[in-house]
Amino acid sequence: MVKLPHESTAFEFTEELFMRSESNRFFMKIVTIFLVISLCTAFVFVIYFQDLNQSKGTISMEILRDKSGNMTLSDVKVSEHFEALPSNYSKVGYSPVQLWFKIKINRYNGDEVNYLTINNPLFEDVTIYLPTSNDYIPKHFGYAYKGNSDEINYVYPAIKIPSNFDHNQYIYMTSKSLYGQNFVVGILNEDLFRKNSMINVWAAGILVGFAVALFFYNLFMGVAIRNKTFIKSCFYVFTTLLWNAVMTGLVNITGFKYAYWLAEYSTGIGIFMSLAIAIFMRAIFQTKTEFPKIDFCLKLLIGFYPITLLLFLFVNKELGAFGAGASTLMYVLYFIIMFKGIRSKTIRSPHLITAWLLCLVSVLIFYMMVLGALPQSYIMNYYLFFLSCVSAIAFALSLAEIINALNEEKHRNHVLYINSEIQSKQFELAFIRAQMDPHFIHNTLNVIEGVIAENQEKAGNLVNDLSHYLRNIFDYSNSERYISIDEELDAVKFYVRIEQARFPNKVMVNYEIDPNIQLKVPRMVIQPLVENAIKHGIRKRKIAGTVTIKIKKLEEGYFIAVEDDGVGMEEADKDKLLEYSVGKGIGLASINARLVAEYGTQLQIVSEKGKGTAVRFIIPIKEQP
Repeated sequence: MVKLPHESTAFEFTEELFMRSESNRFFMKIVTIFLVISLCTAFVFVIYFQDLNQSKGTISMEILRDKSGNMTLSDVKVSEHFEALPSNYSKVGYSPVQLWFKIKINRYNGDEVNYLTINNPLFEDVTIYLPTSNDYIPKHFGYAYKGNSDEINYVYPAIKIPSNFDHNQYIYMTSKSLYGQNFVVGILNEDLFRKNSMINVWAAGILVGFAVALFFYNLFMGVAIRNKTFIKSCFYVFTTLLWNAVMTGLVNITGFKYAYWLAEYSTGIGIFMSLAIAIFMRAIFQTKTEFPKIDFCLKLLIGFYPITLLLFLFVNKELGAFGAGASTLMYVLYFIIMFKGIRSKTIRSPHLITAWLLCLVSVLIFYMMVLGALPQSYIMNYYLFFLSCVSAIAFALSLAEIINALNEEKHRNHVLYINSEIQSKQFELAFIRAQMDPHFIHNTLNVIEGVIAENQEKAGNLVNDLSHYLRNIFDYSNSERYISIDEELDAVKFYVRIEQARFPNKVMVNYEIDPNIQLKVPRMVIQPLVENAIKHGIRKRKIAGTVTIKIKKLEEGYFIAVEDDGVGMEEADKDKLLEYSVGKGIGLASINARLVAEYGTQLQIVSEKGKGTAVRFIIPIKEQP
């Protein structure tokens, strides 16, 4: 039938609508994810700027750039080159020259216990000069002091203000940090300080708990299913957790003895994290096959990071900047992978897109703080930690998607394998039937030829038996793999009557079969055994013999045996029966191979010279179709 033109157009139009619908749904998913992340980020920024404005008017700050690097406190106090900052925060970013800050507390309650806090956990060297009624008291903190800092255990640097503090004078501060002179100054009383401490502990516990749980989930999944990508994600989650713990100052509140060491080598931890991300990216995005050029760049970075890390640890810490630059390149490659993947529709996972957008937001915020566009605050530090955790969870979900897809593909392949196996068995059965054609029919026609001249009625019965037998055996329209035991025994009976007609009073057959037995067997597994028993067992002896067919139901399965009291055989001859060779026809080796393929069971041959042979096998009940 020829398809009309309008029918083809309608089909193509429907297909095009379906593809457009799929594309629109995917686009809507991306837009929804983008809007949710944008709204959350906007909400955090609202809280962030509200927190910055809480101390507005309470604290004012000015900044002085010491280009010579030799100014003392006395020089700074009389300097006229201070510049006013917007409020109680600094967002200078990294500065190659020494910076001095002049801080004025406009509202202060001397009757309370107060704390001076500086929102930046990664200061290398900070000296604060607190004015008293007599002189200035210097306080030192930062990882350069190796645990001899004057700060108390808090998330970010905090100093208890002495009781003789003179709030009418300026506080002077000089600082140094590789991550920029970004901080927020705060004055907290005892109650507010304890409250903030508790908030930090709870926030740290929740975020660290999420990260640790995710680490062990990926670890157990990777070991259970032997998937290297999950193991690589463990490396990524661990380094991300360590990096964020340092960046947020969480190690400070744990009382960890070497917290200052982690802060000092935070750049190295960042390089280590970048190495983990690059390794994980190659695995989850399969860049070796999907993005070969980007994969080459990632391999170069994976080789570059360890070298940079070694130079950072053992040569010069300033070399960590090379690692930071390489990290920027890696995030650019990450962006290219996602952009090309979404555009080419090879990346359609909402979880992967979510992880990418979260990572993109966190990288932008981090560099905005490092470059001085944003002052560093505990709110933003925790938000970056939160984004890292959610991004890692999204990656874990995308890995689960990949595993599910692989399982579905495995299931489809298994179904195809089963179908091909069924088809193979059907072809095998057809081949066996074709083999039987010259083998059995020739012998049967010889029998009929010998009988037809003596007894036409008997010959007619033999022809009728042969007709039924051939119809049962060579019914190619019936493609079922299994037949009932009754059908298989009918074929046996037709064959036996033909043999009994050819050798009168020579062959007797007994049937010991459990009544009402319900069993299906592959075609042609019992009749060839009976044929072998008659031909090689009974007919070779001088007197009559008996073949016994036994079918019994046992606990483990159905027991089937064909036994004869014929001539038997030697042990060496018995072993050769199961050896397959071309030209044997339907021998025991062929039947044995089919039983192994169908049920995982084998023929058992018991024989004794001069006493007979028994061929037995069991069909498991659980394998019944």
